[in-house]
Amino acid sequence: MVVAESVCAGLAIRDAAMVAGGAPGRLRPVPAALLRLELAVGIVASLAGMQPLLDARPPGRPAPGRCSAETVRRAAVATLFALHTIRFGIYLSPDQGRRSVRPAAGPITP
Repeated sequence: MVVAESVCAGLAIRDAAMVAGGAPGRLRPVPAALLRLELAVGIVASLAGMQPLLDARPPGRPAPGRCSAETVRRAAVATLFALHTIRFGIYLSPDQGRRSVRPAAGPITP
Protein backbone atom coordinates (compact mmCIF):
# COMPACT_ATOMS: atom_id res chain seq x y z
CA MET A 1 0.00 0.00 0.00
CA VAL A 2 2.87 2.35 0.73
CA VAL A 3 4.28 1.79 -2.78
CA ALA A 4 0.92 2.52 -4.43
CA GLU A 5 0.51 5.68 -2.33
CA SER A 6 4.01 6.80 -3.29
CA VAL A 7 3.29 6.26 -6.99
CA CYS A 8 -0.01 8.18 -6.73
CA ALA A 9 1.70 11.10 -5.00
CA GLY A 10 4.57 11.02 -7.49
CA LEU A 11 2.19 11.10 -10.46
CA ALA A 12 0.21 13.96 -8.91
CA ILE A 13 3.40 15.97 -8.32
CA ARG A 14 4.68 15.30 -11.84
CA ASP A 15 1.32 16.22 -13.39
CA ALA A 16 1.17 19.43 -11.32
CA ALA A 17 4.64 20.37 -12.55
CA MET A 18 3.60 19.70 -16.16
CA VAL A 19 0.44 21.80 -15.81
CA ALA A 20 2.38 24.61 -14.11
CA GLY A 21 4.97 24.44 -16.89
CA GLY A 22 2.34 25.05 -19.56
CA ALA A 23 2.18 21.56 -21.07
CA PRO A 24 -1.61 21.71 -21.66
CA GLY A 25 -1.10 24.66 -23.99
CA ARG A 26 1.25 22.61 -26.15
CA LEU A 27 -1.07 19.61 -26.32
CA ARG A 28 -4.14 18.92 -28.41
CA PRO A 29 -7.44 19.36 -26.53
CA VAL A 30 -8.03 15.71 -25.55
CA PRO A 31 -4.49 15.02 -24.24
CA ALA A 32 -4.57 18.35 -22.39
CA ALA A 33 -7.90 17.46 -20.75
CA LEU A 34 -6.56 14.01 -19.86
CA LEU A 35 -3.53 15.60 -18.19
CA ARG A 36 -5.71 17.87 -16.08
CA LEU A 37 -8.04 14.98 -15.22
CA GLU A 38 -5.06 12.80 -14.25
CA LEU A 39 -3.85 15.58 -11.96
CA ALA A 40 -7.24 15.84 -10.24
CA VAL A 41 -7.59 12.08 -9.84
CA GLY A 42 -3.98 11.83 -8.62
CA ILE A 43 -4.71 14.35 -5.88
CA VAL A 44 -7.85 12.46 -4.84
CA ALA A 45 -5.99 9.12 -4.85
CA SER A 46 -3.13 10.59 -2.80
CA LEU A 47 -5.40 12.17 -0.22
CA ALA A 48 -7.64 9.10 0.04
CA GLY A 49 -4.59 6.87 0.50
CA MET A 50 -3.16 8.94 3.33
CA GLN A 51 -5.78 8.01 5.91
CA PRO A 52 -5.14 4.24 5.88
CA LEU A 53 -1.41 4.88 6.17
CA LEU A 54 -1.87 7.21 9.12
CA ASP A 55 -4.44 4.99 10.83
CA ALA A 56 -3.13 3.09 13.86
CA ARG A 57 -5.11 -0.07 13.04
CA PRO A 58 -3.25 -3.17 11.92
CA PRO A 59 -3.67 -4.04 8.23
CA GLY A 60 -6.70 -6.17 7.49
CA ARG A 61 -8.86 -4.63 10.23
CA PRO A 62 -10.97 -1.93 8.59
CA ALA A 63 -12.42 0.79 10.73
CA PRO A 64 -16.18 0.64 11.14
CA GLY A 65 -18.01 2.71 8.57
CA ARG A 66 -14.92 3.16 6.40
CA CYS A 67 -16.14 0.98 3.53
CA SER A 68 -17.03 3.95 1.36
CA ALA A 69 -13.65 5.64 1.96
CA GLU A 70 -11.85 2.47 0.91
CA THR A 71 -14.07 2.23 -2.18
CA VAL A 72 -13.23 5.83 -3.10
CA ARG A 73 -9.52 5.15 -2.62
CA ARG A 74 -9.56 2.03 -4.77
CA ALA A 75 -11.62 3.68 -7.50
CA ALA A 76 -9.32 6.73 -7.54
CA VAL A 77 -6.17 4.60 -7.75
CA ALA A 78 -7.63 2.44 -10.53
CA THR A 79 -8.79 5.53 -12.45
CA LEU A 80 -5.40 7.20 -12.01
CA PHE A 81 -3.52 4.19 -13.38
CA ALA A 82 -5.99 3.85 -16.29
CA LEU A 83 -5.65 7.54 -17.22
CA HIS A 84 -1.88 7.35 -16.92
CA THR A 85 -1.81 4.31 -19.21
CA ILE A 86 -3.97 6.10 -21.81
CA ARG A 87 -1.77 9.19 -21.63
CA PHE A 88 1.37 7.06 -21.93
CA GLY A 89 -0.08 5.48 -25.07
CA ILE A 90 -0.65 8.96 -26.51
CA TYR A 91 2.91 9.91 -25.57
CA LEU A 92 4.22 6.90 -27.51
CA SER A 93 2.36 8.00 -30.65
CA PRO A 94 4.41 9.80 -33.32
CA ASP A 95 3.16 13.31 -32.49
CA GLN A 96 3.02 12.66 -28.72
CA GLY A 97 -0.35 14.42 -28.54
CA ARG A 98 1.15 17.79 -29.42
CA ARG A 99 -0.64 20.44 -31.41
CA SER A 100 0.45 20.55 -35.01
CA VAL A 101 2.72 23.46 -35.75
CA ARG A 102 1.97 25.07 -39.06
CA PRO A 103 4.71 27.11 -40.68
CA ALA A 104 3.95 30.79 -40.92
CA ALA A 105 2.71 31.86 -44.34
CA GLY A 106 5.03 34.30 -45.93
CA PRO A 107 6.86 35.04 -49.11
CA ILE A 108 9.20 32.34 -50.32
CA THR A 109 12.63 33.75 -50.99
CA PRO A 110 15.30 31.83 -52.84
